[in-house]
Order: sequence, then C-alpha cells, then structure tokens
Amino acid sequence: MIDYCKLGGRIAELRRDRHMTQEQLAEKLDISVKHCSEVERGLSSLSLDKLDFVAELFDCNLDYIIHGNPSQDCSLLFPNSIMEIMTSKDENEKAMLTDYLHMYSKLRNTDTQE
Repeated sequence: MIDYCKLGGRIAELRRDRHMTQEQLAEKLDISVKHCSEVERGLSSLSLDKLDFVAELFDCNLDYIIHGNPSQDCSLLFPNSIMEIMTSKDENEKAMLTDYLHMYSKLRNTDTQE
C-alpha cells in the first residue's frame, strides 16, 4: 500500500535538496503550485507518468519515490544518462565514458595525494 504522505515528503525532500521551489517543480511537471503542495503533503497524487518524470528529474528510481526503498544496486546511484550509455550498444560511447571516468579517477587521486 502506498503511503502518500511519505511519498510526498520524499518528493519535497528531493526538491529541497536541489534548491528548487515548489513553483519551479510545478512548472516542470505542468501542474499548479497548489497541486504540487498537495502532493508534497500527501493530500493528492501524481500520475505514473509524472512520478516517472520526477524520478528522472531527481536521478532516482520509482521504488524510492513510491516506497522509500533505498537502492542496493549501485548502478541506480548513477544519473540515468550514464546508465543509458553503459547499457547501450554503442561501444564508442561506452569507451569514451570509461576513458573519462578513468581520467577523473587519476585526477582525483592526484588531488588527494597533495
């Protein structure tokens, strides 16, 4: 069973963590600010399409938004755009991303050793 108060609280927390106002979120969801407020207070709900959009917007999964289950799968900690590249059939894109991550790791290790 879905606890809409907790669901709304998670959306509000994600929104605040990104320094976004209710007005900004309402605009992105194409809903009124009043409806956004009601969702965050658990008085109203969003369609599945809108919940999916919220998950993409805040780089999390629907299971977290709906049920509050933190992901045990490390891949879900990455933004969707990175996971799309890594699961695509475009080997060139995968190689470029992998090279970038290796470069980042080297730079990070250099910075921490100074």
